Amino acid sequence: MAPYYLASKTCLEGLQITHPFKNYFYTIGLYYGEGARIRIGNTDYDLTRGSLLTIGPGMTCQWLNTSFPSNDTLFFYDDIFLNNFGRSFFYSLEFFCPDEKSVMQLTDRQFEELQQLFSTLRAIADKPEAVSGILYSILIIAQKYFWNLHRGNKKELNGKELTVVKFRELVSKNFSEYKDVAFYAEKLHISPKYLSEILVEYSGLSAKKWIEFHIMQEAKYLLSFWNMSVKEVSFQLGYTDTSHFSRAFKSYDGQLPTEFKNTVENPT
Repeated sequence: MAPYYLASKTCLEGLQITHPFKNYFYTIGLYYGEGARIRIGNTDYDLTRGSLLTIGPGMTCQWLNTSFPSNDTLFFYDDIFLNNFGRSFFYSLEFFCPDEKSVMQLTDRQFEELQQLFSTLRAIADKPEAVSGILYSILIIAQKYFWNLHRGNKKELNGKELTVVKFRELVSKNFSEYKDVAFYAEKLHISPKYLSEILVEYSGLSAKKWIEFHIMQEAKYLLSFWNMSVKEVSFQLGYTDTSHFSRAFKSYDGQLPTEFKNTVENPT
């Protein structure tokens, strides 16, 4: 299974989805016309020519109409970069964090720059080894646009922001084995309390919430796409007791993993 999918206007219109849904992927899309409207979390966005849409996994979304302008929208997992780039840069992309704005309105020059890259992306969409390089360029440029729009045109991450990046990278590699905040704080040579303070300040989520977020997004991914049983998923995520995993999943998502899996397999 490829770690990405490049959608189009026809594809999105064909889905005809108007009910709320959870986004399980990283999503970035460039819009070339008027007409689309989406709710992400509690915020409504109009997507027009020059809109750049960025959604991280775990966000609740709802299309408020089913008419779409021409667009290029890429859905992907972070393991698209495993063979070509380190993941560190990926966790510095603030626009994928849950508490950030999900749509940037680009200038004409910015729009033309990204349009060229998305055009290249579509031309090589059947070549996985090349897609990650173009996507890397899109994400780095989008981060600069985001900083210019929302961070006073900053040029680089400060010390605390680098701690957030290092923490998220550590969690992505270790969450199935280490679920205790103390493990990550020790690796970063700071106290668990200070780590959580930094994370809340710069990402809106505590260390515990970030660990839980990674675990549950991976659980949903495995339950949705890998034909694994709840027991198999719980063991892969480091739980020795399936009932413990089920309770944690329900506490996070409001439903048992068996109920979630049934919803995925039998959508209404």
